[in-house]
Amino acid sequence: MANNYAIELKNVHKSYGDHEVIKGISLGIAKNEVVTIIGGSGSGKSTLLRCMNFLEEYNDGEILVYNRLLGYGTNSAGTFYRLPEHVIRHTLHDVCMVFQQFNLWPHMSVLDNVATPLQLVKKVARDEARKCAMLELERVGLQDKASAYPGQLSGGQQQRVAIARALTMKPRIMLFDEPTSALDPELVGEVLNVIRTLSEEGMTMVIVTHEMGFASKVSDKVVFLADGLIEEQGPPEQLFNAPASPRLQQFLSTWKERQKE
Repeated sequence: MANNYAIELKNVHKSYGDHEVIKGISLGIAKNEVVTIIGGSGSGKSTLLRCMNFLEEYNDGEILVYNRLLGYGTNSAGTFYRLPEHVIRHTLHDVCMVFQQFNLWPHMSVLDNVATPLQLVKKVARDEARKCAMLELERVGLQDKASAYPGQLSGGQQQRVAIARALTMKPRIMLFDEPTSALDPELVGEVLNVIRTLSEEGMTMVIVTHEMGFASKVSDKVVFLADGLIEEQGPPEQLFNAPASPRLQQFLSTWKERQKE
């Protein structure tokens, strides 16, 4: 039966050989909801996010994107099989991911970095693609850097270019994998402000982050992972102010101590 989830995970597992990283996660992300995923190193945060975009093939369970099973189909016997690439791409048509590293082409201008994927992926004419790219650069506050090259930009500016590039695809869902982890501390705020603006505009987002202060402000729901499982989830005021799990209490106390340094 159809539901209001943009992404739904049902008992998802992911292993690398004998090492199980995701151990049975079920999670619903509603349309227009902002969900942040937090947890310690090795908890499975980035792997889970990559499964949502099928950059990692999950081994068991189901991931549905707007009620369409991601990556797999079922035959008459009920057996799962991997779908052809063009079918998977169609399911992910409305999903874009922004990575820790900016992945910009150093030999292209900012404008061309943003416009070229639109030409290649969606076959948009060059002039129209550049027009769309300029609109998205303006949206992230970088219209004055259109003719610059990535090497001339700060890390924060490069990450905002990467976000603009994703936005040209007109996604309904944005996935962010530690979008500020490669940045110097003084540059983090400008990227978080762009993400905050997107949340205010109603973009469905799943954000893996180590920025607890940001997660507490921007999230509709926070999910705390530990050892490949959801240890606790709920609204940010609950998780950050009255965590029930001892493991989350310990995780947040460690973070709070670092804030004092």
